[in-house]
Amino acid sequence: MPPNHSDYYFGAGPASLPPAVKQQICAAIDHVTPGVSILELSHRSETFANILNQARCLLRSLYAIPDNYHILFMQGGASSQFDAVPLNILGDARHASYLDTGLWSRKAARLAAKYTRIKIIAGLEQKNNKLRSIDAQHWRVDQAGAYFHITPNETVDGIALPEAVLSDTTAPVDVSAEAPVVADMTSCLLMRKVDFSRYGIVYAGAQKTLGIAGVTIVIVRDDLLHRAAEQIPHLYRYDLHVRENSIVNTAPVFACYVTGLMLEWVHKNGGIEAMRTQAKKRADLLYAAIDAHPLLQNNIDRASRSPINVVFNAERAGLIEKLLRNAQAAGLSGLAGHRLAGGVRASMYNGAPVAAVEKLAGLIAELT
Repeated sequence: MPPNHSDYYFGAGPASLPPAVKQQICAAIDHVTPGVSILELSHRSETFANILNQARCLLRSLYAIPDNYHILFMQGGASSQFDAVPLNILGDARHASYLDTGLWSRKAARLAAKYTRIKIIAGLEQKNNKLRSIDAQHWRVDQAGAYFHITPNETVDGIALPEAVLSDTTAPVDVSAEAPVVADMTSCLLMRKVDFSRYGIVYAGAQKTLGIAGVTIVIVRDDLLHRAAEQIPHLYRYDLHVRENSIVNTAPVFACYVTGLMLEWVHKNGGIEAMRTQAKKRADLLYAAIDAHPLLQNNIDRASRSPINVVFNAERAGLIEKLLRNAQAAGLSGLAGHRLAGGVRASMYNGAPVAAVEKLAGLIAELT
């Protein structure tokens, strides 16, 4: 049956997929080749090799990723990269730097601390004892370290690094320095401009902007492939995945297939710039509704607000619960805040229709 366009899911991940992609998935579950479902397809088949190659080509084209970067399809989710990154690229360095901007950057640093000394760089500052903002002008990255890790979009905290950090050559990150920049872009890849020449490694779990859980995209510069520690687990080795075309064991065929469909969908719908424009439109709509309501609050400075994961709370008890009930009745679900943060969180990835955001903004305006 076709998807119900009157309802929408705002969950942070696994995220809602575009209806057109869901329809393609349904067809492939029946058969992707004569008599064979995508769920049954061999990871050693020519069909799957073509799926991976097409996905690589689309991603490389969408971002103009330079030829000296390898695009890997790995398992374990983005959290597995919290271990894989230090194990692969620490080399002989005695420490690495991590920018602290929220929950996920802290978790990445905590897990990396098993392997080396971690230098935490404070990425947030308080304004007016209430607003939080990203202070990019006072970062001090130790270039003797193995790498500098950042999380450009924090899904729980609703905080995002300014886009200039990802793309602008005048940004405070010195990409010519010895410590390569590593970025967890799980919640913003395909939604923001990225100059990949500024990064050593970019990784992203697929279940937010790239498809479904089960595959993690790792984009790694080839000069970093020789640093892997001897004791690194076999399936975590970037150089092995490069050598084996990401088929080190039974690959997540279905998840890779869905990622390919998402990349095709982004390409057909205007590419990265169109996704970025739509993200801004949705965010502007929702933040305007929140700011106009006298009892709702978002404690993030405007320049540091995430255009993807919008979080807010209320000054009056019971108001958030009322909004969530009203939203559920209107066909809008997945809006409850993270279990550690509470409040409301609206995650608006590329498949989010503007009409659903308009409906949510309308409910906010009527909230009393």
